[in-house]
Amino acid sequence: MELPVLDWAIIIGYMIFSVFVGIYFSKKALKSVNDYFVSGRSLPWWLAGMSMIASAFAIDTPLGITGLVAKDGIPGVWYAWSFVLGGAGALGAFIFAPLLRRSQIITTAELIELRYDGKSAAFLRGFKGIYFGVFANAITLGWIIKAVWTVAGVVVPGFDPDLLLFAILLFTLVYTTMSGLWGIAATDFFQFIIGSAGSLVLAVFTWKHIGGIENLVSGFINRYGADLASERLSFFPTIGTPFFVTFIVFITLKWWGNPPPAITQRILSSKDEKHASFATMFFAVIAFGFNYWPMIFVAMASLVLYPDLKMVEAGYVMLIVKLLPTGFLGLMLASLMAAFMSTVDTHINFGASYMLNDIYRRFIHKKGSEKHYVRASQISTILMLLFAVIIAYNLDSVSDAWYYMSMLTAGYGIVIVIRWFWWRVNAWAEITALAISGTFSTLLSPKFCKAMGYWDKIPHLDWQYRFLIVVSLCTVSWIIVCFCTPQTSEEHLKKFCAKVKPFPTFWGPIHKRYPDIGWNPNFTRSCMHWALCAFGIYSFCFGVGNLLFLNFISGFSLIFAAIVTGTIIFITWKK
Repeated sequence: MELPVLDWAIIIGYMIFSVFVGIYFSKKALKSVNDYFVSGRSLPWWLAGMSMIASAFAIDTPLGITGLVAKDGIPGVWYAWSFVLGGAGALGAFIFAPLLRRSQIITTAELIELRYDGKSAAFLRGFKGIYFGVFANAITLGWIIKAVWTVAGVVVPGFDPDLLLFAILLFTLVYTTMSGLWGIAATDFFQFIIGSAGSLVLAVFTWKHIGGIENLVSGFINRYGADLASERLSFFPTIGTPFFVTFIVFITLKWWGNPPPAITQRILSSKDEKHASFATMFFAVIAFGFNYWPMIFVAMASLVLYPDLKMVEAGYVMLIVKLLPTGFLGLMLASLMAAFMSTVDTHINFGASYMLNDIYRRFIHKKGSEKHYVRASQISTILMLLFAVIIAYNLDSVSDAWYYMSMLTAGYGIVIVIRWFWWRVNAWAEITALAISGTFSTLLSPKFCKAMGYWDKIPHLDWQYRFLIVVSLCTVSWIIVCFCTPQTSEEHLKKFCAKVKPFPTFWGPIHKRYPDIGWNPNFTRSCMHWALCAFGIYSFCFGVGNLLFLNFISGFSLIFAAIVTGTIIFITWKK
């Protein structure tokens, strides 16, 4: 199709606006590395939370949701919902946000030498800077960039997708390089509004086109049969179905971990611990509790309306083109572009922070001026984007990339949670966890097995069983190594605890010897808030889902339960 002038005007106008934001915030961002990467640690909770949501809602998100729903129905979205329990949700809000904010770090790789000592800690910091800051981050950016080709191929089939991608990335690179996280947070505010509006508008037009939820359910029954349709429309997987084991893996093992880097960066950028926690809660409620439902509805409709599509992820984009009139189409495409730009700017910025803070400044050039490091940060931003584009050309599909990334650090999340609570965890334990999880997740990857020629010589295990194997090997390995290697020095642990003020539980000899360094005594209360917060988010989420399916009594009851839970958290937390 050929886009009308009005739609092009909306899209181009948004891109130009983003550049002007970058120019406006450039003076403030280029004062120091702290300003460039963590906004001078001065973001209020609402802006930090909106920025979290905008960065998490990428252009690949609706495509990935469509792929998950096509494969396993609504239960497939537990790939995302399971993280309500973890660092991106309740655990992040009540456990990690205060700890991370007090640490005063720029990256989680920097945390390594705050927590551990010696050459092993230095090696691990550099390794994480490359592994997470560059490699894993580039894969994430790669699948997001790939989603642009999917959208462009449907919306503007006669337009060169590489040229379109180049133009968008150039605008994103300009304002990100100029303004750092200051500009990113400001543009994220508008990207949050545009992205949410676009997703809702598409869902409304889809509802009208398909004739409501009753016709959608009938379409599912016609396509899958009554029994299979019932399983696919349920919010939870049915016992005995192929996805049920995957669901168990997700809610027991996969959510373990610190907040993702984009969330962590906003936590570190918040005004104080309270703002950091509020921001993370706000993100979890909106991102997990509400944002997925419009995408789920449109994804289900695309499966009914386009049953013969080989690339099911394209169905979402086809509905955009088919249903939205001029003006609304421009708004939707601008929202997708905003989602793309907000995620790209975040990832190239925090990827550059690893390059600068944990590789260049730590190991290569240790005594540069602040001005020198700011310029190096800008160069790192450009290099991060170039590497991600190269990775994008080697990915097959968005949802496949999601599953591979979830395997890449299987089991590692457990040790990086425990290191905040148990004094005996050391750098060698983390090195082992990373090495085992990365090695075996790759060796068991079907794509790698086929490339190396041994796919037909091993059992063909589904993702969930490969994940369990890697987690088991990883956990056993790092525990053994932990006890077979020297512990972190007592003096170093004392400094760490004095700075981040962890819970004294399981800090054993350090707590006994230094009882007056400001330990956090609220472990039980924090655990209670974690459980209540998770319950409240799930209640709100499935309340919204029930309203979508016109189950009004269940929907409003669950939302009321979420409100009551939130009130309890607020009152007890304030005290």
